[in-house]
Amino acid sequence: MFDVLIVGAGMVGASLACALGDKNCATNRDLKVGIIESNGNFLRGEFTNDGRASAIAYGSSQIWQNIGVWGGMQRRGVTPMRVIQVSEGDLPYQVQLRCEDMGQEALGYIVENSVTLASLWEFARECQNLELICPAKILDVEYVRDRDVMRVKISSEIGEQYLETKLLVGADGGRSQVRQLAKIQISERQYEQTCIITTIKSEKSHQNFAYERFQASGPFAILPLGSDRACIVWTATKEETPALLALDENSFLQELTKRFGSPLLEKLGHISVESRVRANYVPRCMHSQTYVQSRLALIGDAAHTTHPIAGQGMNLGIRDVNALANVLKAAHQNNEDIGAIAVLKRYESRRKWDNLGVILLTDVSNRLFSNHNWLFKVIRRLGLLILQISLFKRVLMYFMMGLHQSPRSRES
Repeated sequence: MFDVLIVGAGMVGASLACALGDKNCATNRDLKVGIIESNGNFLRGEFTNDGRASAIAYGSSQIWQNIGVWGGMQRRGVTPMRVIQVSEGDLPYQVQLRCEDMGQEALGYIVENSVTLASLWEFARECQNLELICPAKILDVEYVRDRDVMRVKISSEIGEQYLETKLLVGADGGRSQVRQLAKIQISERQYEQTCIITTIKSEKSHQNFAYERFQASGPFAILPLGSDRACIVWTATKEETPALLALDENSFLQELTKRFGSPLLEKLGHISVESRVRANYVPRCMHSQTYVQSRLALIGDAAHTTHPIAGQGMNLGIRDVNALANVLKAAHQNNEDIGAIAVLKRYESRRKWDNLGVILLTDVSNRLFSNHNWLFKVIRRLGLLILQISLFKRVLMYFMMGLHQSPRSRES
């Protein structure tokens, strides 16, 4: 019998497992936690480096630091964002968000997903109260009313078996099987866009600048890696995506450099594409009607997804982890039933409005900036001018950095 059984050992699920681990928290030692992951490569320490990286807000890095995993990520390599430059197309004026304006060492960090996963799995292996069940897939979930437990049917290398837990956590992504098996309804909207991800190397240092350039097809983000590399998140329209993905390397580079613009190319010098594969996905916003049922909770993309326009998706998942871990640990220490709906509702109430607010803001922002309408052009250019005012800029940075959901302010 598990106290907590987590389905999905990606960045969000593994973060929750580490938060409930006993390596840095002795009070977790009598919590029995299991984590089910279908990708057997993770167990062998093989984390695909496909060029994907995540923008980690300063507040999220503090959550990972509290858990004890941030040091492993720093050791493997994280890149601080000290300035984020926001502009529209080729307009001469832009907004610069600087870390010194908030009195912090960085606005956030760019961390390659392979670095995050390697660090989390290293930490999880060192927790005595965690059991890694990998490779394994869930086949069914069932609430057993007479025993008041959740029963999970899985398939692994030893065949099919049943596991029982006081709490089942779905951390298995936007197409969550846990959510579907629990028959939790969602509202969603798929965008007529594709996000193309690639990694480039530049002749000159990026100097820890990140760039968000709004163009007619959608946002074009340049996220710093190391001293002279960058992760590109290029939002293309549905119509232009097939042609872009079919281009040979030289033609793709030519199209890519057009999106940089002359001033930025002068700063970076000659660029080359490092990624062998052009990772891509269709963005969507999605929100579950509920995050919790008796003996069940959803976190991260299993509960909500958002447009990547502001790089907030992973940060919402990390904040889910922080809220749920704090609720569960407090309930456990107070001898409460950690799978009871009253306990789980505390988690949902802490996270629902923050998640909904970000989903709405990113959806409106994408509609506003990916539009040729003259009125929208006036509004967004006026918005960029307003952000030149210090007060508005600081408010935006406060929320982008996740400081409104800092670890200490959300502890029970």
